Amino acid sequence: MKAVVINEFGSPDILTLVQIDQPPFSDDQVLISVNAAGINPIDTKIRSGKHLSSNTLQLPAILGKDMSGIVEAVGRNVTDFKPGDKVFGCINSTYAEHTVCSPDLIVKKPENISFEEAAAVSLAGLTAYQAIHDHLKLLSGQRILIQSAAGGVGHLAVQFAKLAGAFVYGTASGKNETFLREIGVDQPIDYRTEKFEEVVADLDAVLETMGGDVLYRSIACVKPGGTVVCLPSSTMNDPKALELAASKNVQLIWFMMQPKKQNLQLIADLMGEEKLKVSIDQILPMEQIALAHKAIEAHGVRGKIVVRL
Repeated sequence: MKAVVINEFGSPDILTLVQIDQPPFSDDQVLISVNAAGINPIDTKIRSGKHLSSNTLQLPAILGKDMSGIVEAVGRNVTDFKPGDKVFGCINSTYAEHTVCSPDLIVKKPENISFEEAAAVSLAGLTAYQAIHDHLKLLSGQRILIQSAAGGVGHLAVQFAKLAGAFVYGTASGKNETFLREIGVDQPIDYRTEKFEEVVADLDAVLETMGGDVLYRSIACVKPGGTVVCLPSSTMNDPKALELAASKNVQLIWFMMQPKKQNLQLIADLMGEEKLKVSIDQILPMEQIALAHKAIEAHGVRGKIVVRL
């Protein structure tokens, strides 16, 4: 089968298309023929060697954590799926024509969404859902600021926040204002021309994506008793952020997304009901996966980038 591997850590140009053996699968696993793979910022961090998991990654390695495809075979103990089922999920080693996984990590794809949409949603959707519901515990009528609201996690978090009944402020560049309003942002903020702290105050919650100065300014906008969820793991336990949060009685949370099947099924159901939509910025062939990594590292991607296998 064709797969994209890394033999070392480095720039996007080290991503190499190779021909390798199809992976074996156990009695408890599912073999999937991959149609499309979502590309995520974590992929670029692992590839560059800057992510914590890079320290224990055995090379050569197949990257990727999002996919959609068709079940090709199942182990004898698997009862939830059968060959021919169209599925998607958040699993490892998805930059390949075939991959294997536990049935607990995938769900069936709604018929009304494409393989590309399904491939784009798992990791970002699970991260957004768990941030909004499990950690921020957002309630109807509350006010939230979502940083990078046009990004992969951000644009899905906006939709989860609106489904919860919240008032949503969202930062993005001015060119994305119409897009933000279309997905439900009540008050877009152009980070290039406006300081968000001059627009918002006494917030119940912030979903923060940048760290550093943006994190510090975000904490200042939250009312006592409010919560800030910080997505970049590289900023975890920032002493200045912890001090600012403590001085304002603001809860500061870093979390690691958990690939919960019940959350993924909810996402599938919402997409099937057209209550949740994933925006795809680009669809590229497998041979151009390095361009996908470069685009993500340049920032400015609206929604997600997907590679078709």
